[in-house]
Amino acid sequence: MMRNFIKYNGLFVFISAFFFFSCSNYFKNDYNDNSPTSGKLKVYIDEGLKHHIKNQAYTFESIYPNANIYLYSSSENDAIQKLYNDSCELIVISRVLNKNEIKSFASKNYTIIPTPIAKSGIAIITSKKTPINKLSFEEAVRVLNGQNNLFDSLGNPISLSVVFDSPNSSVIHYLQDSALKNLKIGSNCAVLNSTLESINYVVHHKNSIAFIDFAWLSDSDDSIFKANESVLKILPLSKKNSRYYEKPNQSSFKLNTYPFTRTIYAIKKTGEFTLAKGFETFMAGPKGQLTFLKQGLLPNKQNERSIKIIIEP
Repeated sequence: MMRNFIKYNGLFVFISAFFFFSCSNYFKNDYNDNSPTSGKLKVYIDEGLKHHIKNQAYTFESIYPNANIYLYSSSENDAIQKLYNDSCELIVISRVLNKNEIKSFASKNYTIIPTPIAKSGIAIITSKKTPINKLSFEEAVRVLNGQNNLFDSLGNPISLSVVFDSPNSSVIHYLQDSALKNLKIGSNCAVLNSTLESINYVVHHKNSIAFIDFAWLSDSDDSIFKANESVLKILPLSKKNSRYYEKPNQSSFKLNTYPFTRTIYAIKKTGEFTLAKGFETFMAGPKGQLTFLKQGLLPNKQNERSIKIIIEP
């Protein structure tokens, strides 16, 4: 009798332990087993966007403390490769996938639907000591192509050196596709290791310009903007065959009057009830859109304001 009691008692303990660990988080992989507001998520982002997405993640985690979002800066192409290789479930970049990339994802039964979340642009920055105050689209193309037949504000010939933010950056790819097209990048152009390096370079080298993501300088309250406000200027740029010059800002993005405007996309490949979907929805929703607005980018959606005017005699 006692032997049977010990036997059944031991069996009860084993079954209880099994259900305890099965129902707890002990065996749970929070990267795979998550919800729209809890778990762990890796997000690869274009290096130019990291400050904005960092603030989005901070706000999201403040609202949903059971969510942990880990951000990794990378090139645009590397982010897409990480998504394809299942190294992450969400990326944030400044373009949609091309036909070959969509085909590759389809071969793994992934349907990729990009979600537009904001608009930024490529800014042309230079030292305030550089004697040019604007560039036409055609002049920007000539500079990128190495044809430095430009003139400063006093009519004197000037040669500009050009720096880019990093190797294989989305800025370089965009300029090659949308500005240079069939032209080659000139020998006056150099690639550095980061956006901060590009900013520091033009600060200390007169007659040099840098092409960077405007997102780095869009927030007037940010420490990077404040540290460089007195020594840097953002050059106004005209569209092709236009005499009107615009700086990159929310207004020129909205009106499509700035030639190097880009849409920012959140791209995921998981299902609907996941943390990737939750974070994507947050960035595209009211709180995320307001955060983009406050930091100087153009949100994809803006809340409408109704103004009622009553005129009384």
